[in-house]
Amino acid sequence: MSSAEIISLIVTIIGVFSFATIFTILYQSYATSQINEIQSGKKDLELIDEVIYERQEKIKKRKMVTKIVKSICFYLALFFIIPLFIFSLINRFQNNITMIGNKTIMVVASGSMSKKNDANAYLNSNNLNNQFQTYDIIVLEKVENASDLNKYDVIAYRNDQGINVIHRIIEIEDGKYVTRGDANDASDKYHPTFDDVIGRYTGKKIPSIGIFIMFLQSYAGIITIISLIYCLIMIDKISNKINIAQKRRIEQLEEAIDYTDELEVEKIKAEYVETIYYKGYAYHFNETGFVEKTKMKDGPYLEKSNKTMIKEVLNLKTSEKIAEEVVIENDNQGE
Repeated sequence: MSSAEIISLIVTIIGVFSFATIFTILYQSYATSQINEIQSGKKDLELIDEVIYERQEKIKKRKMVTKIVKSICFYLALFFIIPLFIFSLINRFQNNITMIGNKTIMVVASGSMSKKNDANAYLNSNNLNNQFQTYDIIVLEKVENASDLNKYDVIAYRNDQGINVIHRIIEIEDGKYVTRGDANDASDKYHPTFDDVIGRYTGKKIPSIGIFIMFLQSYAGIITIISLIYCLIMIDKISNKINIAQKRRIEQLEEAIDYTDELEVEKIKAEYVETIYYKGYAYHFNETGFVEKTKMKDGPYLEKSNKTMIKEVLNLKTSEKIAEEVVIENDNQGE
């Protein structure tokens, strides 16, 4: 590694570590705030709405579809990113060469084969149109014998500096190949021998996807993926704390909303309606379930509902009313 690469690596590590630290602190702070709001009852209205509306079939179906779509998108992303990341690492440690049987996959790192240079008249006269662009992934085939290579074949070879080059053979002289990129106006200084040849271009390519591989196999890319995995783990871990707090609160609210023996509802055999007053809102129910939610403008329970939950059951035949204040314990201990 050159000194510039070492400095770049150190700066990248420091940057990613700083990001991960700040992200953890901020998200933990956000989670703590959310948990405290849930446990203190500040989000009760939202949770009650969620409990009530989740019981409606349309909402259930919509949430189910949304959940399925999110899951599909998530797993598709994993299906794309993880194999690409693994391939990138393998490709990196094998000097940008990945062997699959007698085929080799290689990422194009330059634009020397991206177009036809006017100086290379042989390209048009021989109808040589198998150019490719920077960051394309190309497929090479293994060549068994030197006699199998011909003039104008596109080959990949390793030059005297250990760099992979993908250029076209324009001459064969004394067992050496004179090569040139289609976009260049001069031949390569190094003339490879057959032993330097990695493979011959088959004409098959995958456009542009190589840019992701080049990034993922770089130090910045590797550290970015590791950081992303860390963030996902942290989000999942901290989100679970929020979900647990929310679940506990919902259980408390569901228990408060449901009819209890203390109300002696079992004594009311006729049709009935129930109204729950809480934090300035009235939730109306009948024997079939939830009816509507309305904002309280006045009434005997308006002021009291901001401090406690009031449940009122009305017998439609006898006009008998039974009301009860429900105490919901607030847990402010946090997680």
